[in-house]
Amino acid sequence: MITKQRALTPEEEDSFVALERMVKKSPDLLNSPFSEELLETIQAIEGKGLEVVIRKNTQFPYFSEDLVEKSLIAHSPDYEINNFSPAGTIDNAGRLFHYIKLDFNYLDGSNGSFIILKRESSLFEFFTKWGIWIVLIIILIAIVSAWLINDRLAKTTIKPLEELETATKSITNFTSFIEAKEQLPVTKKSKEVRQLEQSFEQMWRELQKAEAERRHYEANRKELVANISHDLKTPLTSIIGHVEGLQDGVATTEEKQQHYLDVIHKQSIHLNDLIEELFLYSKLDLDAVIFDKQTIDFVPYLQHIIEEQHWEKDCLITTDFPDKKLLVSLDPIQMNKAITNLIQNSLKFKDNQKSQLKLDFQVTYDKQKIVFSLTDNGTGIDQEELDHIFRRFYRVDKSRTPTVKGSGLGLSIVKQLIEHHGGVIAIKSQLGINTQVTITLPRQGGTL
Repeated sequence: MITKQRALTPEEEDSFVALERMVKKSPDLLNSPFSEELLETIQAIEGKGLEVVIRKNTQFPYFSEDLVEKSLIAHSPDYEINNFSPAGTIDNAGRLFHYIKLDFNYLDGSNGSFIILKRESSLFEFFTKWGIWIVLIIILIAIVSAWLINDRLAKTTIKPLEELETATKSITNFTSFIEAKEQLPVTKKSKEVRQLEQSFEQMWRELQKAEAERRHYEANRKELVANISHDLKTPLTSIIGHVEGLQDGVATTEEKQQHYLDVIHKQSIHLNDLIEELFLYSKLDLDAVIFDKQTIDFVPYLQHIIEEQHWEKDCLITTDFPDKKLLVSLDPIQMNKAITNLIQNSLKFKDNQKSQLKLDFQVTYDKQKIVFSLTDNGTGIDQEELDHIFRRFYRVDKSRTPTVKGSGLGLSIVKQLIEHHGGVIAIKSQLGINTQVTITLPRQGGTL
């Protein structure tokens, strides 16, 4: 296919045209005895490095001296008067020649042909002759390469993976994993194996982190059970005691009976608040609270919350609110719980050594946000406590005395409520001086 499609060289074309002209002039010009004109043409063609063959029936009246007659008889192309396949490649004594031929009829009706041959390149001949050996060599190289690649993979990938697997079977904690990895033989490892080791180490870190979180949550759960049990037991004990007092007739006067009922009512409210707080915390933790957000003017909303509080006589309230419509998207009920919880905390931790509790409410804003701050002059919070103040179940009062009520969930709930509104809460405090709580909320479509 390659030789049939190969273009003729100018020498081949010129030589073919010269002999074709003689055939058209008279086919017998290529019959023996050969004329001087034919011999001179053949000599000119051979001078160009080409070979010439003249065929009559099955005989070869003329062929160039470099050719072998027996090979010509065996490998010469078939005669075809229509010349459908005039070009190709033939083998002559182990050498390859590209040929171009013209088949014709002598005047006596005999079949005649002239064939012009050009020796193929030694490289093409080499591949044709030695192709089978080249294929075998390629196969051998492929086998050797496969063996070398397999050996390299075994040393740099498979063996390190087996060693890593063996080391990981004895892992019980992160420290032992590091120790096991360091004890692995120092071998050359592929990039993929090193990446796998790094990924495995990262995975182990994440597992250790998850285990630490699990233990932390387990400790919180135990702390929750203990704290809730303690906080629920105190009002229940008080309620039971006063009920039994009424049943046993201890309260003999109407005034004393009313006192007992007031205590029972107060403790029942406290108990109900604890249960509601625990219920809300559980729903927030499960992300089961549905927020019905509305676009609200924040300043009037905040003023309403402040006005509905039951303030004590010795409490001084000051406000600094802008006279401007500041729109926020919030759930009125849930945000009310958050702000009320903060106000109750200020009332709960007032400093009894000071003449009065001062609460300052302030609102500032810019194009993107509204900042609400509540500052009191209460007992304050120690700096070491501030880092833990929003932690669930955390209480500054470690003894959980009855005078300071609460489960330690209040600020954790506030933080979650604020974050569900896309806001941020922060606390600054100085022990014995003041505490400032700041809530930042995104502003809705406002301008300065």
